[in-house]
Amino acid sequence: MQPGAILAVIGCGAVGLNAVQGARLAGAGMIIAIDRAQERRELARVFGATQVAGEDAIDAVTVASNNRDADYKFEAAGNAQGFRLGTEIVRPGGHLVFLGKVSVGDDVSFRWGSLMGEKKITRSSYGGARPRRDFPWLARCYLEGKLKLEELITARLPLARINDGFDAMRRGDGIRTVVLPWQ
Repeated sequence: MQPGAILAVIGCGAVGLNAVQGARLAGAGMIIAIDRAQERRELARVFGATQVAGEDAIDAVTVASNNRDADYKFEAAGNAQGFRLGTEIVRPGGHLVFLGKVSVGDDVSFRWGSLMGEKKITRSSYGGARPRRDFPWLARCYLEGKLKLEELITARLPLARINDGFDAMRRGDGIRTVVLPWQ
């Protein structure tokens, strides 16, 4: 990503929130976080989003970018609507990065015209991480207060309640649950 770029993130769960803070660390000029849930949009601001949008995402990105649309779009919602929305809000020549996952047997469709304009599409798992280089840098960022990790944890549960954590995950509640086996 080029510093100063306009970036949109669709889906503000753990992956999307980390895409938001990654964009902040990389020097994005504008970060638009998109999610249906108001509480997740507000949490995205804590991680570095400069703008948030809900159901009005296409109009919000158009207005925020002064009719330019996003240079980069990271889809982290993991559903067909998020994939489709992503193709609509990235500018011609922009980059679409699909982080979310749907079942390998599911169909995902796009409006053909939304793919025009030499848009670049990437499917990414683990963001191309290079652990030997990236992990020490991430640890430094955390120790310097630049990387938010505690803010991702929405519940801490004893091992005896691990199924409560899985139930919350299936409902889409919270961001990350940490299981404390010693409790």
